[in-house]
Amino acid sequence: MAEADVVIAWSHGGIPESVHSAFQRPTKFINLPNPTSWAQSLADYGYPSPVRAMVAKFAPGTQPMRVALLGFSASCQGVSQVLASADGGRVDSVLAIDGIHVGYDQNHKPNAAGMKPWFEFAKYAVVNERLFVDSHSSVVPPNYASTTETANYLWDTITGNSPAFVNPALPDMSLPAASVHVSGGPATGPDRTVEYPTPAWQPFKRAGGLVILGCDNRDVPRGTADHIYQAKVILPATLTRFLAARWNAMDPKNPGQACYVG
Repeated sequence: MAEADVVIAWSHGGIPESVHSAFQRPTKFINLPNPTSWAQSLADYGYPSPVRAMVAKFAPGTQPMRVALLGFSASCQGVSQVLASADGGRVDSVLAIDGIHVGYDQNHKPNAAGMKPWFEFAKYAVVNERLFVDSHSSVVPPNYASTTETANYLWDTITGNSPAFVNPALPDMSLPAASVHVSGGPATGPDRTVEYPTPAWQPFKRAGGLVILGCDNRDVPRGTADHIYQAKVILPATLTRFLAARWNAMDPKNPGQACYVG
C-alpha cells in the first residue's frame, strides 16, 4: 500500500483542486458525497473506525500517514461526528470553516455536550500536538449558537477567558480582493454583489495550534455573502497557509516533532 497524508471533506464545501499543489508530500484528497441527513453523516462508514472505511472506499490502496478533516457550514457536523468516534484521537488537523453550530443550554450558552468533540480536540491543539483552525463570519442564526459564539466558547474555555492574543505568530493573512454575488430570493434578499477588498478580520486569536479567525460581516444585515466568502476565500487560505505549511514542515514518520509554522 502507498503511504500518503489524507485530507477528508464533504462535497458541501469540498477541497478545491487549486490547493493541491501546496502539499509537497504525497497527499490524497477525498471529497465525500453529502449524506442524506447531516445527523447521520457516518451512516455509510460506521463505527468504530469511519476514517478507515472512508479511505478504503475513496482512496483504495492508501496507507494513511496523517489525516485532516475539513468542514464548511453544515459539513462541520460530519467532522464533529468523526471526532467523537474512535478515530477522533488519530486525527492530526481540523479546519472548521464557518460551521460549528450547537444548540443552547438553559443559560443561552453553547451546549457543552454538543461542543465536547471540538473541545476535546482543541485541548490537544492548544499544546501544539494538533492543528485546529476555526473560522467564522458574524452571521446570527435563529434559535441556536452562531459560529461566533461557538468560537468564543472554545477560546474562552481553553484560555480561561483571555483577551485575544497570538502565540506563536500567524502566517501572512492578507488575501486578494474578491467579490461575491448573491442571487435574490425570499431567504437571501435582493440580488446583489458584495465587494471584499480585504477580509474584515476581527482580532486574531492563536494559542499553540488552536487558531480562531473571525470576520465581521460586510453583507449587512443578512450576511449571506459573508458566509459564501468563507468558502470562496477563507477555506482555501486555511488549507494552504496552515495545513499545507504544517505538513510540509513536519516529517510524518517523526510525530514527536513540534511545528509552529502551520
